[in-house]
Amino acid sequence: MLMNQLATRSSSIEEARLRSEALRIAGMLFVLSIVFLIALLRLFIPGPWQGQAPLLAIIVIGIVLVYELGMLRQVRCGLRHGKTMPGVVWVVNVLVESLFPAALLFLAIDFALLSPYLLLLSPITFLFFLVTILSTLRLEVLLCRLTGIVGGAAYIGLILHVFYGHDLLSDHEDFIHPATMYWFAAFLIIFSGFIAGFVAGQLRRHVEAAIRELEAQQARDRMERDLDIARSIQQGLLPGSAPDLGSFEIAGWSRPADQTGGDYYDWLHLDDGRFIFSLADVTGHGIGPAIVTAVCRAYTRASVDSEREVHDVITRINTMLHADTPVDRFITFVLGRLDVARSHVHLLSAGHGPILYYEAASRTVRHHDAQGIPLGMIEDYEFEQPLELDMAPGDSLILVSDGFFEWARDDGEQFGVGRLEQSILASSDEPAQGMIERMESDLRAFVGNAVQPDDMTAVILRRSPS
Repeated sequence: MLMNQLATRSSSIEEARLRSEALRIAGMLFVLSIVFLIALLRLFIPGPWQGQAPLLAIIVIGIVLVYELGMLRQVRCGLRHGKTMPGVVWVVNVLVESLFPAALLFLAIDFALLSPYLLLLSPITFLFFLVTILSTLRLEVLLCRLTGIVGGAAYIGLILHVFYGHDLLSDHEDFIHPATMYWFAAFLIIFSGFIAGFVAGQLRRHVEAAIRELEAQQARDRMERDLDIARSIQQGLLPGSAPDLGSFEIAGWSRPADQTGGDYYDWLHLDDGRFIFSLADVTGHGIGPAIVTAVCRAYTRASVDSEREVHDVITRINTMLHADTPVDRFITFVLGRLDVARSHVHLLSAGHGPILYYEAASRTVRHHDAQGIPLGMIEDYEFEQPLELDMAPGDSLILVSDGFFEWARDDGEQFGVGRLEQSILASSDEPAQGMIERMESDLRAFVGNAVQPDDMTAVILRRSPS
């Protein structure tokens, strides 16, 4: 069970554990260095520790030092190359470090001149607790418990070794129940492993929570970067400066609700001098609809030419979009063709409406309905014939997506088509760009601090009053 648990860790947790293990080994090396110096001093300072005990202790400590340096090298190699450490390595490490204090204590008991009963409670015993405390940095509950159990078992072995292999020295014969202290020390060593396991579990939960938060933040950052790139690409697909159309002017504007949107507008000149303009609104907003708008724009540009009429272009685009777009996506679309010389517009709306038309002579705004359903819904749908408009001086054709009139303020009331008409009438004498700016500012004043719920796009074609 322990091996399986150690083998099933995520890469992020494994990296965190390796970094923590590197810190733990550094702590062990510090402790070993101090013990090594103390053993060296015992070689030259007269006392009961002289003889073979310090020399043997130096050898044992040196072996463990070399082992820990090898472990540190392996941990750092795992960090550099993103590799995990086998579960057996962790278990062997626990056994080596947990038995190290017992080995030093055994040497002191068998080779020093002090009473073995005193040595069982000497400062060497505290090494068991230092090893257990450092084990919390393994961030593994079972390993911490194993550290305490192995250390406690080794200490119990030393107790039995002393009880059955050594006589009680005469200067300690006044002890009433000396065994009680030793067994209590063994219990504390084992119990400290379980305490360390509890601490390690808490540390691990905090580390995992921090890693999850960091990964979530990194994922959000990557998504933000990707969306920024997608937004820049989408914005780059929109027309740049307005073209020179003689007695006509055209302006377009779009603002998505998210980084990317499901609206777009476009225009281009044909070889015969006529001018094509379009506006589309894909259901939803975000990266999915943004991709569909790019597809729709590409199909439109590939389909329009001087040989095809507006009706044929719409039919062709609808067939291609039906084959390539998901069933839950459809596009309201309006395509217009302007003959500048005749001041005549052919306009066909696929589910997009209302089409607003400002008539300068009567200073009124007329509504025109769509000539068919949205694109992509039915493959062989037959659209009606285009709407034909003869634009008089001062007239304006206004195409807007529903994000304009469906934006509601906090009390739930929408801006509505009626208020949009008032903005058009109030700005009818302004250039096309000024009309869009007035519409947007009136909408902003109405909704206040309400969050934009949908993409907003507008295209205005206006004939000069003179």
